[in-house]
Amino acid sequence: MPVYRGPDGKIIEEKTNKGKEVHQPTERARKPMPPAAGSGRLDAPTQRMDVRERRSQSPLSLDEKTRIAGGRRRKEGQRDMPERAEKADGMDDPVVGWLAIVEGPGKGNAMQLGYGSNAIGRGETARVNLNFGDDQISRGGHAIVTYDPRGKKFYVQHGGGTNLTYLDDQPVLIPIELPALSHISIGNTVLRFVPLCGEEFDWQNPEESAEQQEE
Repeated sequence: MPVYRGPDGKIIEEKTNKGKEVHQPTERARKPMPPAAGSGRLDAPTQRMDVRERRSQSPLSLDEKTRIAGGRRRKEGQRDMPERAEKADGMDDPVVGWLAIVEGPGKGNAMQLGYGSNAIGRGETARVNLNFGDDQISRGGHAIVTYDPRGKKFYVQHGGGTNLTYLDDQPVLIPIELPALSHISIGNTVLRFVPLCGEEFDWQNPEESAEQQEE
């Protein structure tokens, strides 16, 4: 214990808290120390950055890939369906009539007819594709339905099929005019003919058709 003499000559003993002194941390000591290498402890911002990095590096799930691609999930073994190309001009090949299947495989379907010759068959090259399971129909042009825009009439003729083509139960041996609502039989399939164009209307000169209707 230190002893010293004061100004008045008295001896003063100074008491100390030796061994019990508490040091206040300095400003530098209050700052958190960076984690040691390999400690695995990160502050909040660093943890968020670390999570983002792991997500960007982890592979996407099937659902996430499908959602990003904007497509539909495809079952195993399912073929990709070709996308139907949109026509810039819908009048490139306007419909002039229909052939509706009233008997045989594909019953209830309607096939469009266009200007000129319309080959009927079950092959991909046929303009009127009847690939519904009737093996008696030729792949190529079993029969042909033609629309003449000048005469504004429809005709039917037999194509290259082995089996004959019938119009209302009569064999078609030469090109013959096709009446409205008549029936064409090829193989085991019966088609009902429904015209759109004709004397009263035609896409190429609709104004002229309208004037004829007014007269």
